[in-house]
Amino acid sequence: MGYYDPALPARMMRYHQLSDYWGNLKTLEFTYRVVRVWEEPRQSVIERGLIGLYPLLPLMKGEKGEEARQVLQQSITVVSEIEDEALRQDLLVVMGILAGGKYAAELVYSMIRREMVMQSPIYQEWVREERAEAETKGRMEGRMEKSREIICKYLSHKFGQHSADLQEKVQKISDLQILDRILDELFTADTIEEAWAVILGKIAGDHQ
Repeated sequence: MGYYDPALPARMMRYHQLSDYWGNLKTLEFTYRVVRVWEEPRQSVIERGLIGLYPLLPLMKGEKGEEARQVLQQSITVVSEIEDEALRQDLLVVMGILAGGKYAAELVYSMIRREMVMQSPIYQEWVREERAEAETKGRMEGRMEKSREIICKYLSHKFGQHSADLQEKVQKISDLQILDRILDELFTADTIEEAWAVILGKIAGDHQ
């Protein structure tokens, strides 16, 4: 196709045939069979060595009366026989995610253990992303904590015990932008009422 068609997946599932035209000229035509993975036999994929489908093995049809642990063990064993270590671990990572949608997560992750996938490029990328997010969140939390500390120290120094309730209000603010806006104007407040107006005004203004 020479253009993007967002309805293509639905068309393919509905009609089992795809045609495309450029003006009156038919440029593409083919038919296909929709495969519902849960209806396909697991053993067929294993016997044919269709490695790309291995992550789907736990979702496929097996022997009648199979227990979840049996299904997962067979699937893991098949993948474990792949010689390419990176590919093997990538497949296990994806298998774990897909299987978690059908079987109890505790069972899946007790069988596909962390040490089995630690060197997976996919897993390593996720780890890097999570660490980066954690570091960013940590820096953000640190800045918010420091801002709350400065505001509360100022309130305590300026208004003493009269600011106790206001300090409690400040400690509950978890938006750095609001805290920054309060810091921009709070030092112009000469009375506790003005301090209340600044802080409540910034909290309310951020949600309008």
